[in-house]
Amino acid sequence: MRSNETLEPFIADWLNLLIRWGHMVAGIAWIGTSFYFVALDFSLKTRDALPEGVRGEAWEVHGGGFYHVQKYVSAPSSLPQHLTWFKWEAYLTWVTGFFLLAVVYYVNASANLIDPAVAKLAPWQAIVISLVSIVAGWVIYDGLCRSPIGRNTAALAACVFALILGFAYVFTHLFSGRGAFIHVGVIVGTIMAANVFMVIIPNQRKITAALLKGEVPDPRLGAIGKQRSLHNTYLTLPVLLMMVSNHFAMLTNAPNAWMLVGLVFIGGAALRHFLVRHEVGDPLSKIAWTLPVIFISLGGAWLLSSSPLLSLDWANLFIRWGHMIAGIAWIGTSFYFVALDFSLRKEPGMPRGVGGEVWEVHGGGFYHVRKYLTAPETLPKDLIWFRWEAYLTWVTGFLLLIVLYYLQADSYLIDPNVMPLTQVQAISMSVASLVLGWVLYTALCKSPIGRSTGLLALCLFAMLLAFAWGYTHLFSGRGAFIHIGALIGTIMAANVFMVIIPNQRKITAALVKGERPDPRLGAIGKQRSLHNTYLTLPVLAMMVSNHVPMITDSPYAWLLAGLIILAGGLARHFLVRTEVGDAHADIAWTLPLIGAALAFGLIITQPGKLVLFQGEVSDAEALAIVQTRCAVCHAEQPTDATIKVAPKGVHLETLEQLKRYAAQVEVQAVQNKAMPLGNRTGITDEERVKLGTWIARQ
Repeated sequence: MRSNETLEPFIADWLNLLIRWGHMVAGIAWIGTSFYFVALDFSLKTRDALPEGVRGEAWEVHGGGFYHVQKYVSAPSSLPQHLTWFKWEAYLTWVTGFFLLAVVYYVNASANLIDPAVAKLAPWQAIVISLVSIVAGWVIYDGLCRSPIGRNTAALAACVFALILGFAYVFTHLFSGRGAFIHVGVIVGTIMAANVFMVIIPNQRKITAALLKGEVPDPRLGAIGKQRSLHNTYLTLPVLLMMVSNHFAMLTNAPNAWMLVGLVFIGGAALRHFLVRHEVGDPLSKIAWTLPVIFISLGGAWLLSSSPLLSLDWANLFIRWGHMIAGIAWIGTSFYFVALDFSLRKEPGMPRGVGGEVWEVHGGGFYHVRKYLTAPETLPKDLIWFRWEAYLTWVTGFLLLIVLYYLQADSYLIDPNVMPLTQVQAISMSVASLVLGWVLYTALCKSPIGRSTGLLALCLFAMLLAFAWGYTHLFSGRGAFIHIGALIGTIMAANVFMVIIPNQRKITAALVKGERPDPRLGAIGKQRSLHNTYLTLPVLAMMVSNHVPMITDSPYAWLLAGLIILAGGLARHFLVRTEVGDAHADIAWTLPLIGAALAFGLIITQPGKLVLFQGEVSDAEALAIVQTRCAVCHAEQPTDATIKVAPKGVHLETLEQLKRYAAQVEVQAVQNKAMPLGNRTGITDEERVKLGTWIARQ
């Protein structure tokens, strides 16, 4: 059954996967860099004899290098020709996000964007409303900022909040629950990206041009840019929670979903204010008022949702939110420093030990950064270390593993058709495998193999491929892929906790004492940092692909995991060497390999020819199958004890609902056999064939 506006599920799933991967990478680079600069600004310290115009300085330690950063409130007396601007991250985040909106919600509008029970829209009507609202959101917001209201911070904040709440009300009365929430996120994301594209970067360029001419720039340009940067800062956490909550039907399908949106934005903005002012150094007594606001707003959302108060869905939501924030901070900072290292320039007259310097422009400020290959002659007492982001990412990730896969192992971790495990057995294997993975990895690094980069890379790939094979023969498809990601994430976080930070501290301690540090410490730390760099894109792709049953439930799932790791590592190599400045001819070899990995993945995931049932399958028989096998979860009132709200708001209780979600049913239940979860309702192969036959004949 194919409506005119849908893509073949096979094509749609691959586009979804690849665009979502790109969207995640770009978003982490953008928001992670923003997190870094906000934290940097609040860690700046002043001292005597700072250069004229310098507001403060900071000393940072990352990846075995020492970085000296000075921020100029106004531009220095002379600006270099080469300035680093932070803009493409924002642009690519919006572009990939819009492509994802098109693939998921426009191309399949009948199922994902439109809900006839809310408003009977034709697909073209829903898409036009979507596009017009995105443009209108920016125009109204920008108009408010430029109006007299824009000069009053409190009044502008109230108006922007009212604008978002107004759009939320309209969307929840026009679109499906998921469609409404994603559009609130899109409106806010568009505002944030347009702030960068339309205001912040143009104003910074005007300021820079004036300074290069020896003129005094218009102070309004800096004030306006700072205002929009501040808006982006406060909108970050709410929009992240909005994107995460889009997958929770308890929010998107709640009776007063638009009010939940408002509470989410109040709670998210209040939390961001608390974190920002805490970084500034405000005493707790001055910002304590935000805590009841956070708890009341998010608690109010809890009460208004359509999920029982003690449901694990809420723990899932908040831990997932925290995991996303910590992960963005960790990986985004890593992206920043990798790009920084490759943008350093060696200039004459630099202090001894400096490997290079760079001038950066961000949020209206000018930053002068120097990297010391060895520690400077004197080290300050206040060094900034980047470690808690990694630790919190792992801790929140493991908590999420517990809430979703350990406490609900029968639903998400165990598939009797793969291996009939008990809950205790599955959890024990999970924990043991994570520990074993780290032990084997670090043993390889410390062995003679670790001294050969190529051989070590080959052995690590073989190890991960072996774990992928083991996981796919022990756990459910989703459980297997999340464990491959968890294993790689554990290796990356343990590299920081067990090797990189301890070695950096030993090096720093030796330098403070005036001693020569053991050069092996730096070499080992650099090796582990390099591993983390190359594992970043694969682990992100692994987390994204976990939601694509075409990948997770493929008979060749372990091989697909290997292809993802290979393609992600090669893509990271191409990007890294491009940043270094290597000629494309020297790194072009990676492109056909990436293409070959993708092509191989396309071939082995190509759905086989549908076997049709030899006979008639009536509407009543097809409906009876889904009511018996699917509606225990996908119903207004699910009867499955572990499901409180229908996943993704998909209901399969009536013939109209079955026709609406026929494409999803075909992919999940017929082609990939990913549903029901663990086949807990015992759907037979014959029933799957009958269901597929009924869908094909519509």
